[in-house]
Amino acid sequence: MDFRFSHFEILTGAGTMLLCLFFVCVFSEASAIENTLAAELSQSIDTQDLYWSSVEVRGQSAVISGAAPDVPARRAAEQRAWAVAGITSVDNQIQVIGEAGTCQQQLNDYLATETINFKTGKAEVAEESFHALSMLAMILRTCDTLVEVAGHTDGRGDAEINLHLSERRAQSVAKHLVRYGVNPAQIRAKGYGENQPIADNSTDAGQKLNRRIEFRVLGEMA
Repeated sequence: MDFRFSHFEILTGAGTMLLCLFFVCVFSEASAIENTLAAELSQSIDTQDLYWSSVEVRGQSAVISGAAPDVPARRAAEQRAWAVAGITSVDNQIQVIGEAGTCQQQLNDYLATETINFKTGKAEVAEESFHALSMLAMILRTCDTLVEVAGHTDGRGDAEINLHLSERRAQSVAKHLVRYGVNPAQIRAKGYGENQPIADNSTDAGQKLNRRIEFRVLGEMA
């Protein structure tokens, strides 16, 4: 069998390989730019006049979500988003939640000193975090609010795998909360993978901050 290739076949194959490498580089650079914009945007709108906030960036378009105590705070967050260099459009999905913000503030205050940890690379909650979950459950049992348990990862590895892992971790936390007496109808678990970074994924410190569980009050229960 003759395995020799013609000059045309060699040139065509090399050209195809270079084209593929070009698109891989362009895609990787675009993703890095989006992550940088997302981190800058997150830091810009994450202020004390919002109970919680999150951002997603697609190209130069931003989607901001969160919970605000009033309409002026919601508008101010959008203005800060527009001020971030490189952002050309802003979809403001921040909700005004009023009195439900009391519960969010209690959750935020507790999580300011505590984190939810998992076994490395797994969705299983580490034992040292059981006490924190029991305290969070105690707060939630006093709140008549819908709460999202949001799971996040850093930007390392495959995006689909990270999304799946963040979903499983959020569900794991939700199950623990229910075991500690929280109404299942009160809890929603959702994974965001690496799509909502709050810090630079190119550093170890930034990656550590991006690996997190957040509690997001969505408003009063019906």
